[in-house]
Amino acid sequence: MQPIESFTVDEGIDVHGVRKEVMIESDQIVTKLTYDAEPMLEQAAADRAFTAGDRWGEMRKVGVIPLAVLNDINARIPGAEERKFEILKWLKENPRMVSFDKFLL
Repeated sequence: MQPIESFTVDEGIDVHGVRKEVMIESDQIVTKLTYDAEPMLEQAAADRAFTAGDRWGEMRKVGVIPLAVLNDINARIPGAEERKFEILKWLKENPRMVSFDKFLL
């Protein structure tokens, strides 16, 4: 049997900003998912500037979480309270994604 030539199929970027590439390498298929976080970082910075000096309130938006990160947390962690804790932990570890400075205090 002749080996298949290696090639990549770029499926483009979906509505969530995730690019999907499928690479065929002889007898293996590899799926690569990537996203550009720069727009989210810019939005979080703009939100931080806009809410500077604001007080805490109900339903305060505190950050932006990429869908790929959220999907990973949801897949790994079964309980709702544990997922909430993990999301808050992730935001504190990634302060550039935080859109309300008082969250980091």
